[in-house]
Amino acid sequence: MKKYIVVLIISLFVSTPLFSKAGPRDSMRKAKVEELKKLRKDLYTQKLALTKEESEKFFPIFDEYELKLREARKEFKLKWKDKKPEDLTEEEAKQYLTDATKMREKEVELFKTYSEKLKTAIPAKKIVLLPKIAKEVQKELIAKAREMKGQGGGPAGGKRGGGFKGRPGMR
Repeated sequence: MKKYIVVLIISLFVSTPLFSKAGPRDSMRKAKVEELKKLRKDLYTQKLALTKEESEKFFPIFDEYELKLREARKEFKLKWKDKKPEDLTEEEAKQYLTDATKMREKEVELFKTYSEKLKTAIPAKKIVLLPKIAKEVQKELIAKAREMKGQGGGPAGGKRGGGFKGRPGMR
């Protein structure tokens, strides 16, 4: 009986956050990610000159759009990550082009859908500015992440997977 009680007590201690494997490095990383998320929101708010009301409506829609866009791109990248363009057979190259076209069609469809949704949150003129502002925000976030990485490991640490880089069909 004592043996079972000891095992139970040990398992309780091991399962508590105090004894978990997440160390100070993980909490630092999490804090940096949160800082980048806040910076992202601040940059969009500033560059689009969003009012508080616009901001409250804009971000849930825009975040959902970006998530779906990332998922579509990730699906494509996962399929082709281990392939090098110079090593593709003719059939694989044809399939790559078909997949790239489908992904682009998905991007266009998402843009249509979410442009309409965004019209309920912000004026059309601000929606038109989004692609340009998104590039500016991305550059600033990358610069900030690099700066943070120099301060003891950043949220974007680690190597990226191989395969085709960038947007499909844009080689």
